[in-house]
Amino acid sequence: MDVKAKQAAYHDWESTHYDDKWSISFDERCVDYARGRYLKAVPDGRRHERVLEVGCGTGFFMLNLARAGVIGEAHCADISAGMVQVCVANGRRLGIEVLGLVADAEALPYAAGSFDLVIGHAVVHHLPDLETSFAELGRVLRPGGRLVLAGEPTRAGDRVATQFKRLGRVGVKLAAVAFGADRVLADGLAALPAAERHAAALEAEVDLHLFTPVELEGLARAAGFVEVAVQTEELTASWFGWATRTVEAMVRPGLLPDRYPWFAYRTWQRLFRLDEALAGIVPQGAFYNTILTGTAPGAAGQVVAAR
Repeated sequence: MDVKAKQAAYHDWESTHYDDKWSISFDERCVDYARGRYLKAVPDGRRHERVLEVGCGTGFFMLNLARAGVIGEAHCADISAGMVQVCVANGRRLGIEVLGLVADAEALPYAAGSFDLVIGHAVVHHLPDLETSFAELGRVLRPGGRLVLAGEPTRAGDRVATQFKRLGRVGVKLAAVAFGADRVLADGLAALPAAERHAAALEAEVDLHLFTPVELEGLARAAGFVEVAVQTEELTASWFGWATRTVEAMVRPGLLPDRYPWFAYRTWQRLFRLDEALAGIVPQGAFYNTILTGTAPGAAGQVVAAR
């Protein structure tokens, strides 16, 4: 399988349980999170009428922004047919019409200047040809249109987070030794049917890139975007978040207390606020998540009709 086929196969499989895996919802908690990322990129919070999310997944970013009132007509594209189907279905359930297409980010099936806003969340590190993909993001934006990419892991932030994932794994394995693996550990890949096991095993092959904030900014500038800005966030929150997610993924369902998700979320919130206070002190590249924004060249406010 080439890298794009792997991306499609893995994310098709993930689409069936992705929202549960990442605790995705379309309620106040996730609306506030999506709105917060958007406001960092677009401080005036302006509404954009025709919007495309590239690498949409199940619609976490776009649908929560739609519920926040900053998106008009919603379009989504993903190389995974499964993800597009779930995104459209999630929108329908929420009363939001989503026009979805299965598409490669290197050759988006839209006319030049079709959108006022192009967004993405945790997508760039999956794209094989970054130069071509960024050029496409610029092509489908009208002159003066906005690009907002969020949730993109930094190189240094990911390396540190990996150590906390290892701590989580060690903790669970020690508990398994002390109390018995059959009582502690969740069923692994071996419990899946063969086809699902093959798709799930592709997880290690679909994350292709890690960037410094400067490198990510450079990709946007090289593609012709102007007014490019990069911000980073999540330091201690990412350490805690990845450790606890690792534990949650490894232990048997029902083993953790019923109130554990609430405790984990509240702890993450407190650490996130701490990280906001550290933003001017700790070097930007040490944080985990990146938010990038840029403007397609041309007169601001000028609309190009789709051809």
